[in-house]
Amino acid sequence: MTPRALTGLLTVPAVGCFAPGLRSDYRPARRIGPLAAISLAALVLALLAPPDALAQAAAPASAPVSPAAPAASAAVVAPAAARGPTEVRAVSVLTQAGGEVVRVELSQPLAVAPAGFSIQSPARIALDLPAVRSAVEQPKLDINQGNLRSLAVVEADDRTRLVLNLKQPTGYRTQLEGRFLLVLLDPAHGPRAAMPVATAESPRPAREGLALRDIDFRRGQGSTGRVLVELPNPQIAVDIRPEGQNLVLEFLGTTLPEGLRRRLDVTDFGTPVKSVTTTAVGNRVRMVIEPRGPWEHSAYQSDSQFVVELRPPRAEPGRLTQGTGYIGEKITLDFQAVEVRNLLQVFSDYANVNVVVADSVNGAITLRLKDVPWDQALDIILDAKSLKMRNSGNVLWIAPKGEVEARERRERE
Repeated sequence: MTPRALTGLLTVPAVGCFAPGLRSDYRPARRIGPLAAISLAALVLALLAPPDALAQAAAPASAPVSPAAPAASAAVVAPAAARGPTEVRAVSVLTQAGGEVVRVELSQPLAVAPAGFSIQSPARIALDLPAVRSAVEQPKLDINQGNLRSLAVVEADDRTRLVLNLKQPTGYRTQLEGRFLLVLLDPAHGPRAAMPVATAESPRPAREGLALRDIDFRRGQGSTGRVLVELPNPQIAVDIRPEGQNLVLEFLGTTLPEGLRRRLDVTDFGTPVKSVTTTAVGNRVRMVIEPRGPWEHSAYQSDSQFVVELRPPRAEPGRLTQGTGYIGEKITLDFQAVEVRNLLQVFSDYANVNVVVADSVNGAITLRLKDVPWDQALDIILDAKSLKMRNSGNVLWIAPKGEVEARERRERE
């Protein structure tokens, strides 16, 4: 493991150090006598006490001395009560097992792992740290180490965003270790990793013996073929990749009930999907989607439902488009039980649009999107949470469907 220290940022301690800044030649302090200990305690209290307390301590013996004790006590506990906002103090990059690890030092531990999103072109990963300020000296740095091209620590409004600019897209996961946030990038040239999951303690995404609940196929808009898989829980890791002319999905750490071990012939639906074959292989379930003709795909997850869509490609060379009317840049998102309001703010920042969210919008959602246009991703979230969007000039107003429809009826009347 070879750390690369950044200018003005954290230097990773060598093996054998107990913590950053702790000397390895530490020796126990020499014992002191009781009188020296009392004198030392008095000196500490005198240094910590406010000026008015010192004045009272210097007064004649006949002056009241009772207020001095509370003043000294308050001075001792003040540092704990005066903990300021959480700050990003330093960032370092090191290589581990063929992938890069970004190590972020904070002034105090985070309660939960931050939410993030990634995009394919340009290859980039962004993590938002709410209620966190930046104290680094160089907010933008060129790395050029492995797959990591550069990074930026940008403070805006009430949060700090960590942006990792990559040479090529890759998966990632986050992990909290005390005051440190670790962002572990998958090896760029290694086996394709499952869709990333942001966790606080980096638990295993699935347990053996969890059975898939259902597999279905439907025709969507624009001759889209939709494969719907009901997962046993939202934490199941899914690996999706092309193999020859087919599209292969593997649901890690799952089993397949006997009734779902089948081949679905869906030729008559008139979509780019010819068949869907699902089998059990070891400790995972393998699904092979056999397409026909030219096609493109996207995959996303909402809570426990995983959806793969195959559709005919649009005849617009060089343009990242997908589906009927979706023209936004492709985006990959991975959120575990994130607040819907915070997720909508991510879309506002990413697409550079003004979004107003009604106070009645609440709740959380688990969402995994892979190579989906951002405007389609927004529609997926709105449908999953029964929300509706209304465009007013350059502002998007988002509220529950009933609230938006009631407002539209009043305006028509």
